[in-house]
Amino acid sequence: MVRRITSEETRIWFAAHMKRRTDYGLGNAVLSLMFRPRNPFGPKQRRKFKTEFLFGVAWVAVAIALFVFFNFGIGRF
Repeated sequence: MVRRITSEETRIWFAAHMKRRTDYGLGNAVLSLMFRPRNPFGPKQRRKFKTEFLFGVAWVAVAIALFVFFNFGIGRF
């Protein structure tokens, strides 16, 4: 007769399986948003930033700088 598997055993097995799969996860999703895909012919090469990500970071930095400039007395005339 086949042994029944409990829900706890299934959860532990699934968690271990997902830890072995490095292609899934929030960290990889964030890295995929920031960097260009890896070069399959040069996997040791560093990945370059996506242009859209750099523009987004620049816009956020400008928005923070303007907020600080106009709200904390630096830009008062």
